[in-house]
Amino acid sequence: MVIDLTGDSDSEDQIRSQLHSNIKSATPNFFTHLAHRTPLPSVPLKRKSEKSPESELYDAFFNFRKKPLAPSVGSSAASSSAPHQNNKPNGCSIAPALQPSTPSPSPAITEQSLPAQVISVVVPSPSRQLKKEIESAKWAPSARKRGLKGAYPAARKVNRAAIPLPIGTPGPILKKRPEALDQQYRTLQRKLSMIKGPKVTCAPDDGLKLAKVTANFEFINSYKLHKGVSPAPAEFIGGCSCGKYCDPDRCPCSEKEDDSTENIIPYQRARDRPDLLVLTPEFLKRSTMIFECGAKCACDKGCWNRVVQRGRTVELEIFHTGNRGFGLRSPSYIRAGQFIDCYLGEVITKKHADIREDIALKNGHSYLFGLDFSPEVDEADIYVVDGQRFGCATRFMNHSCRPNCRMFTVTNTIGDERLYNLAFFALNDIPPMTELTFDYNPGTEKSTQVDSSVVACLCGEDNCRGQLWPSKRKGTK
Repeated sequence: MVIDLTGDSDSEDQIRSQLHSNIKSATPNFFTHLAHRTPLPSVPLKRKSEKSPESELYDAFFNFRKKPLAPSVGSSAASSSAPHQNNKPNGCSIAPALQPSTPSPSPAITEQSLPAQVISVVVPSPSRQLKKEIESAKWAPSARKRGLKGAYPAARKVNRAAIPLPIGTPGPILKKRPEALDQQYRTLQRKLSMIKGPKVTCAPDDGLKLAKVTANFEFINSYKLHKGVSPAPAEFIGGCSCGKYCDPDRCPCSEKEDDSTENIIPYQRARDRPDLLVLTPEFLKRSTMIFECGAKCACDKGCWNRVVQRGRTVELEIFHTGNRGFGLRSPSYIRAGQFIDCYLGEVITKKHADIREDIALKNGHSYLFGLDFSPEVDEADIYVVDGQRFGCATRFMNHSCRPNCRMFTVTNTIGDERLYNLAFFALNDIPPMTELTFDYNPGTEKSTQVDSSVVACLCGEDNCRGQLWPSKRKGTK
């Protein structure tokens, strides 16, 4: 198969005429063996319907037509029938180079002797006519200039300061909130809806801000224990055998007074709501742990000594305070001593807490609370609660030097001194939509000199200490 890659080459008859003269001059005895010897004219003729044997031989030789040719006169039977052997592996063969000027006349070219699927590409040189056209071609001056400067025209110089920029009224596309913000807001609503108990909402105008802040925050309903943190074994957990309801004066779960056998009773019924249990005014002044009945106790779940474990009873709302970031409030009226909610997060070991505390010192925000209330637990073995990425609504409670809430340690697994709850109770009656606050560092005295390296206090109270300690782990003692 001959593929002509030039459209301006000589015609097929001219090429055949030139090759015929070359072959005839190189091999004078080649045509003497042919049956018909018809001399080719010097001028190429038109193709005829009936071709001479020489034409068929040339067509088969140069165009590789798969058509058997008659054996030449004078050739032996052995030479005409000898096939071309294919010694290449996998049936692949490489045809020997065919030289148009020196063909081999003795073996007859048959269909069996031609290799299968052999393609030859001939790229002839430009003809005389094409060479003349190339030499005489003249390029346009504009095209020559574009070729020198580049394919693209030069950019126009525009004085953009002199062009007015008309701004019309914003259309509906500018008024519409971006879809990404809507997706963040829907994600926030889904997270808040998964919190157990009375609903936790966000202020209507602060939803998008809170959605951005809580993009990497998850609301949880209980502690998230990490590696190295485990509750005490079940055999170490105690309980009472009071029956269906516990006797406050005799229940062994309650803490005893110092140098006395009397129980410390933490809860009482609210004056205006007998169904609501609140902390007693005396207990609000104490700094002791609240011991509630637990899973090992024989009393019913409706026992008076099961308050924190029954969960939150007030609605909460997260809102933006302005210069103090987000805060927490309740649309409900909260009574003095009423349980609000627990502080939740990841419970980690002190070793991991020290690493996170170093990071918090650089970023300026710490949500670490050390479970260091029990004096019998060594400082190096305590657990720490981190509310940075996992927690509940109380994570957004701000500090105040005159707070209306206080954190108490509460346990219902008596015997486990390393793992317990951090519960917030109201110190006084709190009207609806009042911000809930607690003291981050209770017992700290007011300082006359404010250190620039510590966090400034922005509570605005008349007894404001003016500063907080550097962003670090808070304690429960």
